[in-house]
Amino acid sequence: MAVLQHMDPQQPDDVEVIELTHEEYEAAKEQALHGLGVTYDELARQAKERRFDSLQHRKLWLLIREY
Repeated sequence: MAVLQHMDPQQPDDVEVIELTHEEYEAAKEQALHGLGVTYDELARQAKERRFDSLQHRKLWLLIREY
């Protein structure tokens, strides 16, 4: 698992890659969901209805959705 993060908007080619174990990824995902006050299933419902509670909810879904 890896997370890509742009560090400097002025230098879009300068990207830092942070590699996570599966356990670290799951912990980060749960923390993000908790921070928004939703479960994965609630976020999936928002996606299905194409009506997210906020832009942060939509961004999180794009990051953690399962294909």
